[in-house]
Amino acid sequence: EDKVGSGDKNGPESARGDLNLKPAALKSDNVEAPAALKSDGVEAPSAAKPAEESPAALKSDDVEAPPATKPADLIELQADEVMKLPAKSFDALGAKTADLKRMQADVLDDEQPAKPGTDVLKPPTNEKSLKQSATTEQKISLADALLDVCENDSQLQETLLRDTGNFANNLAVLLRASVMTSAMSDVSLPTPKTLYPEGHDFAKYSMLNTLNIDVMTREDGSNGRRKFEALARDLHNYCKERGEELSFETWNNYKYVLLQLPVEKPLNESDKWFKKYQLIEKTLDTVLVGDDMAAKIQCMLEYIVMRHGDAARDALVEMGMLPKVLDVYEMSATMEAANIGITQWRQLVQCFKEYMNIDKISVSEDAWRKLGSDVGEIKTGVFSYVKNKKKGTRKENAVWWSMDPRAEFERNLADFANQCPDFDPKRIGAIQAIYAGDHGQGKHRFACKNVVHMLVDDGNGGLKQDKSQEPHTVIYPLADIKASKDTCEVFKGTIHQHLATGINQIVHGKVLFEKVEVTDKEGKQWKCTVIDKEHAKFDVETSEVVDAEPFMIGDLKYYSQMLGKEDFDSSWCCHCQLKYAEWQGLNDAVGAPWTLDLLRAQHVANERPPKATGVAMKGVREIPLFDIPVENYIWPILHTLIGIGNNILAYLVDYADNFIQLLPSQQVRLKKDVKILDKKIDEERASIAHFDSANTGSGKEMLKIAKRKIREMKSAINYVEGEAKEKLQKDIDEKEKEVSSLEAEREAMSKELERLKKEKSSKTEKLKRFKAARKIDANSLYTGIDLILKKYGINRAEYHGGDLTGVHVKKLMESAKEITDDIRDYLIGSLH
Repeated sequence: EDKVGSGDKNGPESARGDLNLKPAALKSDNVEAPAALKSDGVEAPSAAKPAEESPAALKSDDVEAPPATKPADLIELQADEVMKLPAKSFDALGAKTADLKRMQADVLDDEQPAKPGTDVLKPPTNEKSLKQSATTEQKISLADALLDVCENDSQLQETLLRDTGNFANNLAVLLRASVMTSAMSDVSLPTPKTLYPEGHDFAKYSMLNTLNIDVMTREDGSNGRRKFEALARDLHNYCKERGEELSFETWNNYKYVLLQLPVEKPLNESDKWFKKYQLIEKTLDTVLVGDDMAAKIQCMLEYIVMRHGDAARDALVEMGMLPKVLDVYEMSATMEAANIGITQWRQLVQCFKEYMNIDKISVSEDAWRKLGSDVGEIKTGVFSYVKNKKKGTRKENAVWWSMDPRAEFERNLADFANQCPDFDPKRIGAIQAIYAGDHGQGKHRFACKNVVHMLVDDGNGGLKQDKSQEPHTVIYPLADIKASKDTCEVFKGTIHQHLATGINQIVHGKVLFEKVEVTDKEGKQWKCTVIDKEHAKFDVETSEVVDAEPFMIGDLKYYSQMLGKEDFDSSWCCHCQLKYAEWQGLNDAVGAPWTLDLLRAQHVANERPPKATGVAMKGVREIPLFDIPVENYIWPILHTLIGIGNNILAYLVDYADNFIQLLPSQQVRLKKDVKILDKKIDEERASIAHFDSANTGSGKEMLKIAKRKIREMKSAINYVEGEAKEKLQKDIDEKEKEVSSLEAEREAMSKELERLKKEKSSKTEKLKRFKAARKIDANSLYTGIDLILKKYGINRAEYHGGDLTGVHVKKLMESAKEITDDIRDYLIGSLH
């Protein structure tokens, strides 16, 4: 009361006299809200309830309810809050009563008073500007007048509620006339109901804090999130029915609009959801000003390219809207098809850059030259094959390139001769061409290693071999195949014929060294040529002609393919005619060696009616792919060591499980099953990786091309009629079937991977139960042996099915004595 009366000679009684007191204010503590707040479906704020109905937050023994606010404090609080209303609220209110004009002039600074007869007030630009001379009674009079106006006008009431921003809670209290009238009396009312007391983190959300349900809590069992979503849904539906946008403004007048967006929709259904919700259009129209959609799209594209440049370019390339960058295969194929060399290619690239603003159409010239420089012809192509004939008929493309083995062999020998000081062909002891093939990570690589052994003077005018002197070696690629499968079908359909011609010429020929004049070179240069029996110097004893011996190296699978014995590498020996049961015997049986002639004769015999089957075939399917002698297929020592090392380790672990730890047979089987499943999972993941790769011929690439063709044909079908239209529709149907088949295959691969993972998980869980039951989880012999191996730097690769890789097998062999002694002592110790 002292505060109300300060600076005012009339005191509180005068203040009460100026107000239009309402009878509802004189009721009991459970005060009823004014009727204005209930109209048009607007729920009035809950009146304060008795203490026993207070929210849990106020009943807690640890949290004490805030003390009731004194009447004088309420007067200052509510009157000042009214002053914070945005200017447009006063515009609306000014049209309601002329008294507000006078009250506003008394309380607020206004450099431009309203003209007589005007219905709309001109409030000050500063919403919080109060006259220093304004008395408390004047403030209260203005607040009460606002209440009178709002009481029977729900639309204006909603406007005020919306415009108050962060002061919504205080305004809700203000709009209860009982609070204002009781402030002028001696009656003390309870504190307005809130869910959380002042000081709580949630108390700052004033509007949510005055709801009769708690939508902010996220405690278990509270369903707070579901209640919050229900509130948001009601707000959305409310605005939708009235044709309003769901929006809000910040204290600094920034406006934000909430858009309805679907979530977690599949990528392949993007067109459907983008079209249904008009996501892009609504976003651009809401955020950016104007009707120029082209300008808006340009802004969006500039942002995407700036923030996600690589991904944006890749997507545009996939859609066919940007040209793709040619890889070395495609670049070589283009040059071959156009019959142009690297000079003309440079001019072509420059034209694209100058006239079409395309900075890059292919890989660099350096990358292209790594294929073998511009010496020799580069062949490229695409071969279609059925990836899995058992599971389906979809074809996959294998992209390949190859160079002439003879031309590359001659060029590398000539380079060596011209770079070697005082080179003389008679000092050559031997020339070896070692050809190697291997498949991994979706690519088959075929390369060659030239080895030249030089002789030294023996001190007696002759020449001798010096084993301490390193031979000259050079390794260069000859061919590549991008394909997920490593089969003879793919090899023969791509690079085989291009390689076989040149390699067979080296096998049956000799190397001629001669000095020749070379353009742009000072003096004569050494030239190297592979000659055949038709050449005049082939049989002449001269130091200029040197024999070259070819070899082949790879793993056993590769050998079986090159020798015409595909898929028999685990049953029949590559070098002799013994089968598995014979060459695995302990008597160390020696079989009759294979020769090229014998392999060819066996194939002819197998093809005679009735065709041979089973053991009668002796593991021969077709004639050898190259003329390299069988004895020149170098035995793959590393691959042999990998097999032996892993077999030794597996036998050791099996022995420990069965005879020392005495594991149940079911547990042993489960361990083997898990190991097999690991390998199958790796294979399935590799297949998925190849399908999803950007390589030409991959499933993803074929999907992209098919979808682009469908879009192009659907755009064109509207401009044709008759038979042309029917044919185009038929082509569209075929392409859509292809897309469905590819998508079904990709989905089947994912399902198969998930099935394998679930099966492995199930078996692994059973293994854990076995271990838990026997209490051997941490102290199993398998774990103990692993720890010993790790001490020597040997790790069983999980991605390799738990087997040792080549590097670790070498370590096992190098420290075999120490490792096996440690494992022996460990196993003996586990018996006690």
